[in-house]
Amino acid sequence: MAVLVVLGGMGTALAATLTLFTAAHNGTVVRVEWEVDTETDVTGFELARKAATESTYTVMTNVTANGQRRYQYLDANVYRTAGGTGTAAPSAGGPFTYRLTVLGPGPDQSYLTVLAGTPSAVQRSWGTIKSMFR
Repeated sequence: MAVLVVLGGMGTALAATLTLFTAAHNGTVVRVEWEVDTETDVTGFELARKAATESTYTVMTNVTANGQRRYQYLDANVYRTAGGTGTAAPSAGGPFTYRLTVLGPGPDQSYLTVLAGTPSAVQRSWGTIKSMFR
């Protein structure tokens, strides 16, 4: 998907070509990956997450654009409750939507991806056990 935003005919543009944006289970964590073809005038990326039962997104991380083109974030807390203890049941909060915002001097560009599937009960249980020792 190519996106070019031009500001009011002034010739200033934020050009970011997003070629990949996925979220998938990887053991007990969720691996969020994105790739851009170009990073012209991109200063960084903001990654946020929202459960279906939530009304607003929570910012997970901010990443400075460094020219590497492919980025990833491992979300180890996707099934934790808001207080940081225990786990939230996937059926209660899911599906989860991730929002990637491309930051630059012009208007920000946002993209969404939905976490596919749910982890097994074993994966959720292991995540709960690990969280007790953090």
